[in-house]
Amino acid sequence: MESQEEDDTAAVTHEDANKESDFTIGQQQQQQQQQQQQQQQQQQQQQQQQEISDDQRGESFDNDKQKLVTLLVDNLSNKDEGQENLNTDSPNATDDNIAADATNTSTDTQPSLSKKQMKKRKRYEKLLDIKKQKKQQAKERRHAKAVAEGRDLEEERRLQLEREKSGEGKKRREEEWNKRMESAKTSFRVCIDCGFESLMTFKEINSLANQIRYCYAANKRSNNPVYISVSSLNESGTAFQQLSKVEGFPDQWKPRGFSCSSESLKNMHDMKNLVYLTSDSEKTLEHLDDSKTYVIGGIVDRNRLKGTTIEKANEIGIETAKLPIDEYLKLVATKVLTVNHVFEILLKYRELGNDWKKALMEVLPQRKDITEVEREN
Repeated sequence: MESQEEDDTAAVTHEDANKESDFTIGQQQQQQQQQQQQQQQQQQQQQQQQEISDDQRGESFDNDKQKLVTLLVDNLSNKDEGQENLNTDSPNATDDNIAADATNTSTDTQPSLSKKQMKKRKRYEKLLDIKKQKKQQAKERRHAKAVAEGRDLEEERRLQLEREKSGEGKKRREEEWNKRMESAKTSFRVCIDCGFESLMTFKEINSLANQIRYCYAANKRSNNPVYISVSSLNESGTAFQQLSKVEGFPDQWKPRGFSCSSESLKNMHDMKNLVYLTSDSEKTLEHLDDSKTYVIGGIVDRNRLKGTTIEKANEIGIETAKLPIDEYLKLVATKVLTVNHVFEILLKYRELGNDWKKALMEVLPQRKDITEVEREN
């Protein structure tokens, strides 16, 4: 009996010990979970504080930049009004000294930037330096070429200033332009259809705006300019806003054979005289008809929107055609061309005596890996 009681007592003691062990383990697990939750909360708070700190540093940097601009404007204004210079020890201080003082002031008060902001700033400054170097190199090349040709640059500058003062240069340019535009009255016309803006990204629309600028510039340089129109160019759209950043657009462009409207293609022109140029057309353009207006689709899609232009042309009932590239050249790269390349090919075709091959060879970039195609007479 005594042995059995001892066994029962030992069993009860072992069971109590197991319960206490389980309770201790449970408490430890709860403590660990609480510690993990506290660590997560601390990490979230640190991230929020870091984001707030970055925003504050960015706002502070913008404020300092604005103060710097204001300080420079004030200093230049004071100089123009004949007031004493800020540096009393050097009353003849130059604008460079004033800018240097303002820069030093901004540097002293400038807050520390985040790594991301520093990278953006360095990349922007590097691009500015590269642009400045290229501009200087181009200027030096032009100067060296002029010297090699034996030109008297000083005399040319003097004559240029005299023409600017008398207005003779502007009058001469107007006469030359009007003379060249005489042929445009009886020539074909070109329209750029910008009715695809909703299908493109901001980067693609910005690229389209640049291509329209290239078309305008090429037309001004051409010996046989044509009338250019742009349809569906809404003032609230991205393309119009990007073009508006160019000085003189659109008012100063209009006297140079340029016009633009928010109206659609079919409302802006007589549909009977329209020919939509698209690489998806089955008809090949053999020659340019001076009674026609050739439409170039304003699309920069990186081949995302294949077939969009011909679908629109078929929908509104416009004749289509494609440039005779395959008949004269073999391209390894894509046959899809930019808006300005298509426009320049049309100009060169007329300028080079209606020769498609010469026009294509002169305009298409070398990266297209062009090979001439032998044709039977």
